[in-house]
Amino acid sequence: MVCGQGTTMVIGGLLERKIGSRLTILMGCAIHSLTAALSYFAIRSFYSLIITYGILFGFGIGIAYSPAMTLAMKWLPTYKGLVAGSVVAGFGLGAMVFNPIITSFINPNNTSPSYAPYPDHPSEKYFHDPEDSAILNRVPYCFLVMAGFFIILQTIGNLLLKSAPPVFDNFYESGVNGGSPSLQQDSSASDNLLHEAEPNEFTPLQLLKQRDFWILWFTFLCNNQGICYVSTYWKSVGQGFISDDMFLAAIGSAASIGNAFSRIIWGGIGDKLGFKVAMCTLQALFAMLYIVMFYTQHKWGYAIFVFCLFFCVGGSFSLIPAVTIRTFGNKFGTANYGLVFTSGVAGALINLLILNLTINNGMSHQHVQWIMATFLIVGCVNSAFFKFRGCPCARREARSGEYGYASVPYSE
Repeated sequence: MVCGQGTTMVIGGLLERKIGSRLTILMGCAIHSLTAALSYFAIRSFYSLIITYGILFGFGIGIAYSPAMTLAMKWLPTYKGLVAGSVVAGFGLGAMVFNPIITSFINPNNTSPSYAPYPDHPSEKYFHDPEDSAILNRVPYCFLVMAGFFIILQTIGNLLLKSAPPVFDNFYESGVNGGSPSLQQDSSASDNLLHEAEPNEFTPLQLLKQRDFWILWFTFLCNNQGICYVSTYWKSVGQGFISDDMFLAAIGSAASIGNAFSRIIWGGIGDKLGFKVAMCTLQALFAMLYIVMFYTQHKWGYAIFVFCLFFCVGGSFSLIPAVTIRTFGNKFGTANYGLVFTSGVAGALINLLILNLTINNGMSHQHVQWIMATFLIVGCVNSAFFKFRGCPCARREARSGEYGYASVPYSE
């Protein structure tokens, strides 16, 4: 899914410039819902399911993801981090809604899995036929249930989409100091509506030559190790000492709330303190949680740790799109963020390789969690070298002299 999303986000950005935000988002939603429904038929084959619910499902997400975010940013161009966090918060809240619905649909009697196919990992348990045939037989139908919900919610969302007024759209595209003559003549309007001047506009191909792009790319790759591990293994680790499946579903719902609202909070922190401070803080906290997580074997303590881990998961998805647009310009912002997001594809593949070499060869989850923490610490060091444009700690004049344009005067 991550591979599908990462490879099509650039395409979504380019489509947005050709056919507009609404049609691009509608196209992505249609692919997303259709492939969820097709998974009802594909689930009988592992590789067919990878194609439908993995690759093609991710294609739909990738096409619709960035255009929805940049459309919202055009309404409030001064608060890119907060806006990005608010939009992708809905992405995180989906698990809060669907976790209990799907769990109740598939496992209404709250039966715990008992089949442990791997002797080296007795805590990794699954439902097994014929003992759990009633539960397993409901799994294909859950794809139809999800597809129905997707179609309804996406239809409502598309009907509510509205482009920003031309004046806001012009501010977003051109900036203040480098913008249209009308903006230059009316300084009060520009100060009230947009406190950013136009940075250099980079096309996706030009982006590849920029040092800061590769720092962002590697930062997201390192973060993705922590994101992929907790997203994949939080439940199976918990099943080692928690037998209540409904309690685990509740943990997942609570974690999705933390994931969702953390995107808004981290986006606001990035707007106030700057990307470098916010991202380094996030990565340090993320790493610390992974280092000490294994020592929590009580179900309520584990619930708190999972909540905190997902609170860190959300930060990358609000901080990175905002800083990408601030640093590399608005004109190709959607496509450029898609290019940064390709690191998620590489990160997911690296994470899969690491987990196959560690957990599948008998390494404990404690040591794997320390490996994830190491990636996050390396990412934190890498983020410290990012030459962020728009640091709120500097005076506007100093920033203008150093970078050739005026950045966001948060503190002035």
